[in-house]
Amino acid sequence: MEAELYASDAFTAKKEELLSRFESEYRFEKGDELYVERGGGRPLKVRLIDVRVLVGEGGSVKSELLAMKL
Repeated sequence: MEAELYASDAFTAKKEELLSRFESEYRFEKGDELYVERGGGRPLKVRLIDVRVLVGEGGSVKSELLAMKL
């Protein structure tokens, strides 16, 4: 499944910056903590605050992961 990871405001859960786009079969859940490598330096640590699964007309499935930077 295609997944898009966005930085998000912790209080409004609005998408802000796209952090990563990847393929995964993992079932992400609110509260999961991820480390995102972004070219050099330390990885960015984030905590998922919302998981949205989008089902398209043709049956395609995509997840949007909203995360708070830690």
